[in-house]
Amino acid sequence: MERLPHEETGRSGSLDTTQGGSRFFRERLVLMCKVIACIDVGYFALFTLALRLDSKVGYFALLRESFSLETLGEYLLLGGVVVGCRIAGNSRRVLRVLDLILLVGLGCLWSSWCFMHPYPALGAYEMVLALVAAPVLRAVLVPSSGVRTFALTLLACVPGLVASFIASRVRHLTMMTPATLTVLVSNWCAISIVFSTVASSVIYGLRSEVRQARRLGQYTLLAKIGEGGMGVVYQARHALLRRRTVVKVVSEDASPEAVDRFEREVQLTSQLTHPNTIAVYDFGRTDDGCFYYAMEYLDGLDLEGLVSRTGPLPPARVIHVLRQACGALEEAHRFGLLHRDIKPSNIFLCPRRGPADVVKVLDFGLVKDLTDKGERSGITHENSFLGTPLYMSPELVAARTDIDARSDIYALGAVAYYLLAGVPLFSGGSAVEVLSQHLLATPVPPSERTARAVPEDLEAVVLRCLAKEPAARYATARDLCAALDACVDARLWSEEHATAWWSEHGPLLSVERPASELGAAPTMVIDLQHRGSAAA
Repeated sequence: MERLPHEETGRSGSLDTTQGGSRFFRERLVLMCKVIACIDVGYFALFTLALRLDSKVGYFALLRESFSLETLGEYLLLGGVVVGCRIAGNSRRVLRVLDLILLVGLGCLWSSWCFMHPYPALGAYEMVLALVAAPVLRAVLVPSSGVRTFALTLLACVPGLVASFIASRVRHLTMMTPATLTVLVSNWCAISIVFSTVASSVIYGLRSEVRQARRLGQYTLLAKIGEGGMGVVYQARHALLRRRTVVKVVSEDASPEAVDRFEREVQLTSQLTHPNTIAVYDFGRTDDGCFYYAMEYLDGLDLEGLVSRTGPLPPARVIHVLRQACGALEEAHRFGLLHRDIKPSNIFLCPRRGPADVVKVLDFGLVKDLTDKGERSGITHENSFLGTPLYMSPELVAARTDIDARSDIYALGAVAYYLLAGVPLFSGGSAVEVLSQHLLATPVPPSERTARAVPEDLEAVVLRCLAKEPAARYATARDLCAALDACVDARLWSEEHATAWWSEHGPLLSVERPASELGAAPTMVIDLQHRGSAAA
């Protein structure tokens, strides 16, 4: 459950950022081109017939008008936009540009009718009809905000206004003055702008409402919580149980590898029942093939947000948190599963009734099944692997094939270091620099990087977790938990302390933050060949 930024209303203009938004927009833009092309075929066929029936129009004039440069230009524009949509794929920026080119380009081509039409007055009249019909057609077919539709329709009408004024003086279109004709054309252009803007706003709004009220299986989606490149997260409610739930829908735009990752995450996580592991309730696919899963809704704060807002934690509370995380990992390891992405943003702290400091381990999206001998440890595809550089074990960085539970022990030690010192174990100007320190650099004891006193026994436990060689670390999460229990401060963080802390700080921390928002440190794809990185 990577960090997903809040929805920004109106930022994408004509493109909503829910799953399949770009794809849907592209398909509708192509459909509009096809509809206009079909209309043009019928229009020009009837137009040619009308000219043929007029005895005053000769054969060569008929041929010239039937195959005019304007007609050729319109078909080239429509074909170019269709090809551009195919090439652009789901690029929002390119699709928005193609949308602009299509409507404004048609407006420019239709303005030429004032000069090229064999019947001067009728040319201006048909231009106005086209400038009214096309924007309204776009408003019906293409999902677009009212503001964007208003702007594009205005830009499309400007060439027609200018052309009608000039043509009325050059060709003497009507008995009216150029100013009078321009005002009349402006009137119809204003009607076109109003009609298309209203239609677009209503249809776009209805589509948003339908999307928010969408049902997935037994779950009703109530509100969007967050969104990222690979999925959308909603607060939801089960139709019968009425409990609050988080539903994550994998984007239609996500790569097949990303879909496989999410499907594997839910299948493996659903096997885990430890109280300190986030519960997965259900999963499935929508009618249109989108993968989704439902998990418990968590109130509270992730450790990344907690430390960034309140500073380092007291040693006794660090032990309290680590012991619960060890319980979740111990169950996963017993099932033969490695988490491989333990970090502060994937450990959530909940102020629940009863136990006030309940830990939930999240995001098993990079989990590795040790019983699967066909998967190379740490590798996602040739020359690359997934992980978060600040919390990756040396053997994971080195892409060794003998990775076991002690890799998660190292990552949990790095989390403990962050909780005690308030700063990451290592830092650097690039992911490669941080990764090299995990391989080679000796950690500075956390007591030397914070003004808060760090007990020697706890510091020794943390540093042992951070040993470069797996053999020097604790062999299992159970062993680490036993070492934490032996620390002097192990029982100093009581239920009363936790309840008092949340009572004082909870309201100031905006306690109700769903688990799906978490993760300030992004999971990354590390390219071993080019020594670069990119957020996953």
